[in-house]
Amino acid sequence: MSTADRPTWLTSSWSSNGEKCVEVAPAADGVTIRHSKHPAAGTITFAFPAWAAFLRETCDDLPSANGIATITKIGSDTLVRSLHTTVELRFDEDEWSAFTAGAAAGEFDFAGELAAAT
Repeated sequence: MSTADRPTWLTSSWSSNGEKCVEVAPAADGVTIRHSKHPAAGTITFAFPAWAAFLRETCDDLPSANGIATITKIGSDTLVRSLHTTVELRFDEDEWSAFTAGAAAGEFDFAGELAAAT
C-alpha cells in the first residue's frame, strides 16, 4: 500500500485533541469510519448517498435506514453496527457527542466528493 492509498483520517473539531473519537476518512467512492482508540476493530464504509443518510440519522436522531449500518443506544454509549460485516464500533457519550456536533456543523458533508461520485 502506498501513501496515496492510505486514508486521511479526520475527527470532529469538538473531539479532545483527536483522541477517543469517531474517525472519518473520505475517499473517491465514499466515506469510512473507525474508532480512534480501537482501529483494529475494523471500519465501516459508506457510499456517499448512504453517508448523507447516516449523517441525517445521526444529527436528527432518526431510525437507521441508510442500508450500511445501524445506530443503537446502549445506556449512554452508541453502537454503530455494520449490516454487511461483523464490525461493531462502540463510542462513549463524549465521543459520539463530539462526532454529532461536527456532523451538525457540516464538518463531514463532503459535498464535493458526493457531487463527483454522481
